[in-house]
Amino acid sequence: MPPPRQNSIAATIFKHLAFTLAEVLITLGILGIVSALTIPSFMQKYKKEEATARLKKFYSTMGQAITLSESKNGTLNDLLEKNAGVDEVEEWFNKYLAGYLKFEKGSYSPNKNRGFTVYLADGSSFYLWKANCTEVFFDINGDKKPNTMGRDQFNFMLCSDNIAGWADNKHWSSYYNSGTSRLRRRNLCITEPRFCSGLLEYDNWEFKEDYPYRL
Repeated sequence: MPPPRQNSIAATIFKHLAFTLAEVLITLGILGIVSALTIPSFMQKYKKEEATARLKKFYSTMGQAITLSESKNGTLNDLLEKNAGVDEVEEWFNKYLAGYLKFEKGSYSPNKNRGFTVYLADGSSFYLWKANCTEVFFDINGDKKPNTMGRDQFNFMLCSDNIAGWADNKHWSSYYNSGTSRLRRRNLCITEPRFCSGLLEYDNWEFKEDYPYRL
């Protein structure tokens, strides 16, 4: 057992090293404020990075599938009639694209007029609808909200050679007018969010600081 004097010295040192309840509460308060300021920013950055990765993967995977199919079948958009019904869209997808893609399932949208929806393994999805081009609407998180164009939904196009004025005559592309500058693409993204995919493609699918919408 140490002498009394040593006990006294140890107690003094411990007293100086110990934190009071007020100091602990102040420290926890500061940590809470820092967390409140940094966590939303971190989460937003993570959402952007995840969205970028999914958009890049979808654009590349779909482009490869289209190229492989067209090398065998010809221009895919020419094989689907304008304003084709959803049953015809499903048949077209199963015949010309399904064999080149990995997906979980396909189904009609609830009202059966919106298009044929394809669900992918990573939780994303896309649905198809035919106008002059075959419209492809990609949703980075499937059926989860917000289900809003420019935020988690992005418009792509599969076109023919004779569709003038769109996407510099590319068969597979984001939604944009041929020869459009970045400034014009951003302005169109603001006024009509379907054009946001064109802005993102221009920026290599990255969500820049001036991107108009919060994910």
